Amino acid sequence: MRKFLLAIMLLPFAGLFSQGKTLYGVALVQPKPGQSQAFETAWKTHLTKYHNGESKRTVYEIVSGDNTGTYQMIDGPFAYADLDKEMANEKVHGQDYLGTVSPKLDVDKEGYIYRWVDTLSYNFTGVTATKFVQTNYFVKQGKMADFMKEFRRSIVINEQIKSPSSYTVYVLMLAGSKSQLVIRSALKDGFKQLETNYLPPTTEAFKAAYIKQYGQGDWDTNRAPSAGIYNLIDRYETYLVKARKDLSSTVSSTGK
Repeated sequence: MRKFLLAIMLLPFAGLFSQGKTLYGVALVQPKPGQSQAFETAWKTHLTKYHNGESKRTVYEIVSGDNTGTYQMIDGPFAYADLDKEMANEKVHGQDYLGTVSPKLDVDKEGYIYRWVDTLSYNFTGVTATKFVQTNYFVKQGKMADFMKEFRRSIVINEQIKSPSSYTVYVLMLAGSKSQLVIRSALKDGFKQLETNYLPPTTEAFKAAYIKQYGQGDWDTNRAPSAGIYNLIDRYETYLVKARKDLSSTVSSTGK
């Protein structure tokens, strides 16, 4: 079976399993203290040997928060049927990774599968970016459908007000009781987009359009700190991410 590194994916409204090549595999790896350069050198050699053909990798680096210095190594898109395929060089690939890359790592988490959901992603086509803001929502058990329904409303309103924001959304597949929805916002102008008032403010326009579309009651309920969407999640985390083209064999400008 193909060996996949790390992924961030989305659940569809209709159910758990995907249609077509909308899945991604992701591995989160963190070098040992003082070993970041050694890891990158070893990874580049491994990448050239094994991931420049059909099995490519896109690599991002987390640059803020508790996971600073962690690399996201992404494989995809693929379908579940692709998991039945065997890599011709899987054995030697695994030996090379374990012998050259793994010794440089403190953390090596593999095997996550996420699904990209286009109906929850906004304004992502044609956007070129190498820097992103990622937010991971840890959704309460049994509440994902409600959370996604409310999030879909945001897409409708952003389209109405022509928001300049751009993001892709993923849901962790086969998550059991650990439901997770991930939003990756593309910063086409870089991290300076996070400066106050860098982009035209849309908060009031969003609020007015939401109330017109769904009513004042829904706005008040879903934005209250102790109610609405806040009752659907256990917690969330946000951090900055940058693309590492020098460590990748393929690069997506939308963060996928």
